[in-house]
Amino acid sequence: MTESLQRYLSAGVLAIWGVMLAYFYFSGRLASYLHPSFHVWTGISGVILMLLAAGLLFLAGGEDPCCEGCDHSHAKSSPLRSVFTALVLVVPLLVAATVSPDQFGAATVSNRGFIEGINDLPSYKPYAEPLLPAADGAQASGAEGTGDGYLPRNEAGQIKAQTVDLLFAAEESTMRADFENKDVEVVGQFMPARASNPGGDRFELVRMFVICCAADARPVAISVQMDKVQPTPEMSWVKVIGKAAFPVENGRTIPLVVAESVTPCDPPEETFIY
Repeated sequence: MTESLQRYLSAGVLAIWGVMLAYFYFSGRLASYLHPSFHVWTGISGVILMLLAAGLLFLAGGEDPCCEGCDHSHAKSSPLRSVFTALVLVVPLLVAATVSPDQFGAATVSNRGFIEGINDLPSYKPYAEPLLPAADGAQASGAEGTGDGYLPRNEAGQIKAQTVDLLFAAEESTMRADFENKDVEVVGQFMPARASNPGGDRFELVRMFVICCAADARPVAISVQMDKVQPTPEMSWVKVIGKAAFPVENGRTIPLVVAESVTPCDPPEETFIY
């Protein structure tokens, strides 16, 4: 009886974990927790766990060969302990899947601290682009920019930029030339500006930057300036249309969007940036 109960409980734990992993993969919720490079493997893991559960239930178990003709007894866990172990393995998963939000709250973002300079971005390494020879064989300086033709644009012709793009541009002069004084569209989450906002005409536009999963997510923020900041719920999604600028404030170049319009919008398909 105890062995049958143990088998059913083990199969149930495997099945629940497999179903939950498959659910997160096929429902798209996994994008709110994990880097895309791990999505397929998570889905495959869910299917494998469900197959193992089915095998544990329906494949006939064999006799323990070491018990033939022997008089020693094996230690067996009590049914109550087996049930308790199974609950410990599945209840936290079910609770987390049910009550956990699919995006970070304002308090969490504030506690993690904004990344407002590219040097603070995890894994960032300064890039030194090799100089190309000019027509006369001399080395070109490369400071004129790369041309913005490669940048995606919306139907109105505005550059579709990410917050992290503008952080890179503030640090790299060649990239800055592609954005400076250009019309841009940036989507992010609204947070009030609590520093460097003496005129009260700025707010922070935030996107969560992820290396692996939500556990290492860090908020990447740029400043948005407008005539009058409208009351907006914290961490709500907005689309900003305006001109990119890179003023020097407190001794460093910062990314700034001088907004022409700020409108509520739906979250993008990928809420994280990588």
